[in-house]
Amino acid sequence: MFVPNKVLSPENIGTIEVFGVSLSTNTQSVMIALKELGIAYLHHNTMPNSPELHTLSPFGAIPVLMHRPNGMYSGRDSVALYEVLAISRYIDEILSEQESNDPSVRSLLPRLPQSHTRSYADKALTRVEIEQMCAVIIHRVQTVVEDEYVKPYFALRNNGASAADIEAGLGEGLQAAEGVLMLLEAVINQSQKHLNIAGADYMFGSNVTWSDIFLFPILRDFKATKPSILQGDSSSRLPWLTGWVSRFEQRPSAAATLPGTFAASA
Repeated sequence: MFVPNKVLSPENIGTIEVFGVSLSTNTQSVMIALKELGIAYLHHNTMPNSPELHTLSPFGAIPVLMHRPNGMYSGRDSVALYEVLAISRYIDEILSEQESNDPSVRSLLPRLPQSHTRSYADKALTRVEIEQMCAVIIHRVQTVVEDEYVKPYFALRNNGASAADIEAGLGEGLQAAEGVLMLLEAVINQSQKHLNIAGADYMFGSNVTWSDIFLFPILRDFKATKPSILQGDSSSRLPWLTGWVSRFEQRPSAAATLPGTFAASA
């Protein structure tokens, strides 16, 4: 496996490829992250278990990130990753200039100071909380909201089901999705208070982090089903998440990754 001895810059990064259909929220998250960091990539709209994935992903899962540091047609020293948390770590620690002291360089996790000061401890805690939130989103929120409600919703709609039929068939699924999002909002509010950033624009402050990037594709799709819980009026049960998803929708990375998603077909 290729292991660089220094952080790569855009000029010598090689070729980045992302394999996975845009309907996959995790594929969207990887592409949003690369867009946020200004890292160019090639997107292959590849279905799970496709023949081209057999040598890259042993379980046929998507997304897959392929890094060819020596160029598009070189297999030498190439890296293929097929688990999204491993992909996010590789983007942070290899593809982005994570350790750069240049303030103009974007980062999706707080940079740690060189010395073990109080600032180091505070930022290390924030990084841990971000990673914990990512795990909650991937393993809990995505399952209940995307897999058990959004995907069946669009399957029914695309097969001609009426709004009444969808409501009757997915009423319990919608209640479960709303319940997990209300719990998530409470967890976010608690975390922000603990970190003294209550009411921040994004989950962990004024900058986008991995937790925002993993959640946004799920809520973008969920919002496209037009749930009353995300209406954004004064009676909203999700005031912070409602404002947050509207803010993220305005980001260039969100617009760039919208085509091919469930939300785009709404």
